[in-house]
Amino acid sequence: MTIVPTDNTLALCERAMEYRYSSKTGSLQDGGWSEDRILDVLSGGAGTPVNDTRAQDRSEIRGLQSRSLITQQRACELLASVPVTVSSRLPESVARQYEVVLIEVGDEIATVATTNVRDLAMQDKLSFVLAKKIQLVEVPRRLILKAIERIYPATEDESVDSMICEFTETAVTMSDHPTNGAYEESRDLARSVKSRIVSARGPRQMASRRPAPEPHIRGYDLASEISNQRSQSMFYFTIDDGERVLRTTLDGKREILIGPRRVWRGRCRFETLQHFVAHPGQFLIVRLLDGSQQHLPGPVELWNDPRIHETISCEDCLQLASKEAVVVYSRSSGLAAATNATNRRIVHGPTLFTPEPGEWLHNFSWHASPGGHLGVQKIPNALKFQKLWLMPDQMYHDVPDVRTSDNAVLVIRLMVFFELTDIERMLESTRDPVGDFVNAATADVVEFTGRLMFEEFKQATGKLNELATYRTLLSRAEQIGYRVSNVVYRGYGAADSLQKMHDQAIEASTRLQLDRATEEQSQELEDYRLESQLKRATMRRHEQTSEIQHSLEMEAKKREADLLHAQRQVDFERTRRDADDQQKQAAIRRHHQIQQEHLASLRDLGVDLTSYLTQNRADQVIELRGQSTSPHLHIDRQNPNKSAEESHS
Repeated sequence: MTIVPTDNTLALCERAMEYRYSSKTGSLQDGGWSEDRILDVLSGGAGTPVNDTRAQDRSEIRGLQSRSLITQQRACELLASVPVTVSSRLPESVARQYEVVLIEVGDEIATVATTNVRDLAMQDKLSFVLAKKIQLVEVPRRLILKAIERIYPATEDESVDSMICEFTETAVTMSDHPTNGAYEESRDLARSVKSRIVSARGPRQMASRRPAPEPHIRGYDLASEISNQRSQSMFYFTIDDGERVLRTTLDGKREILIGPRRVWRGRCRFETLQHFVAHPGQFLIVRLLDGSQQHLPGPVELWNDPRIHETISCEDCLQLASKEAVVVYSRSSGLAAATNATNRRIVHGPTLFTPEPGEWLHNFSWHASPGGHLGVQKIPNALKFQKLWLMPDQMYHDVPDVRTSDNAVLVIRLMVFFELTDIERMLESTRDPVGDFVNAATADVVEFTGRLMFEEFKQATGKLNELATYRTLLSRAEQIGYRVSNVVYRGYGAADSLQKMHDQAIEASTRLQLDRATEEQSQELEDYRLESQLKRATMRRHEQTSEIQHSLEMEAKKREADLLHAQRQVDFERTRRDADDQQKQAAIRRHHQIQQEHLASLRDLGVDLTSYLTQNRADQVIELRGQSTSPHLHIDRQNPNKSAEESHS
């Protein structure tokens, strides 16, 4: 995408790119501030009263910082016009070793120009030497070298002192483990050599020489200076392994020497080159003397060559996690550059972002909450970040001074859930989406509440949980590339008087409800007792009925058993009698059969059976004679005498 930049954008492009990435993301949950920052903002914009003593202390601190802070442009001006009396407070050996210049001295803070503001060891040593707090200001190296040459000119006297110092260093480095005795001996030897040179040159020249610092001066350690310059000697210059040195001859020719190496010193000037290394996740920013700039992503190494390099610095790549993105701007090249057009692109994570030369990131400045108990107050420009947060997010929002139709003043508390869906639309449509959400939600709440009375509002609060109530919010969110997924109503607050009346009404209503609940509980208890008694009586009746029914059933079963037993007894007796009768009849039949067989045998023997059977004892004898095989005889027993007479006749 190509856009036409504003004047501020062009001014930003003309400045040197400063790659200082913000660690915050676009999430509103990352807008946490310190307590001092919260009170500072609220005391300046929100009108919240704060403690006067703390505010005065913070104002004094800010005044001290504002007086001590020096911009890079101001540092360059001071570097060009700093008095020698001020800069000479810093020893020449320290200034040349670290390539620093003292440009301003205050009561507590000393400002030093350097090429590397991140060298903590150098800062500690400068603080020790000057006995003050050190403020480092980054200045191009060529300006510092010119200032050092102006403040510490290389005179003939200084050359003699340098030779004496080198002679002393050589004497010390001759021993692998120098002792105090060796150090004193070398210093005495150096002083004797110096005294001979002074006597040969005369006292006039020595009087004009700037006195050298003594070892007892605070902040100056001669033994440390000797150890730091161990690579130098009177006639030879030693380059250690892994180091590089820039040698400058008297005719201005420059040459880079790579160690390990030992070269003849002569009248050449040697400068140790600074080594820069970028590891994975870092990159080197190389600014050349021709005005161009290079970005070298790590792993890479580079030596700072003053002949072609202005400055070299190592920066960290910007880490982008998943669901994170940054907006990158760059100047157009070629024909488009003549129209001052600017390109814009969006880089999504997860990735390690390394900017190209001339690129810069979009800095967002949105409404945000300080956090804690002040988390519902939205302050303009409170959240400054570069990474956009593409995951669903939420925020608390209180709408103050909302009036109902009966002029009840309320504070409506909401919680809005939203998600960024279109970054391009957001960049084109808004500068502060959170501010748009706040204004849109406030408009919807005011419109909803203004139509209702206070009592009606209390009955209709459930509609504040419906998205249909927030038409302005949903419409504005869609216009700026956001999606509002839900709005939660968290309650309301009222003015003290209304809240007091409302609390009293709630208290009275609650008391009545409690009394009613107590009475209902007592009645329910009585009803429970009656129901329990009825249940127990019913249970007793059921129990008695069950007992009686059981008794009747037992008696009926007993009678049935008795009847069955009697019936079985009768049947048994009948069966027994039948068996006896059958047995008697069988015995009689057997007896008759035997008698018949006996009589038959007697008849066969010719015995008169009638005579035999009667044996002249019969009262009446009836004899039947005839031809029929089956005679019939009828005897009338009404008149036995007559019958007997008939039978005799």
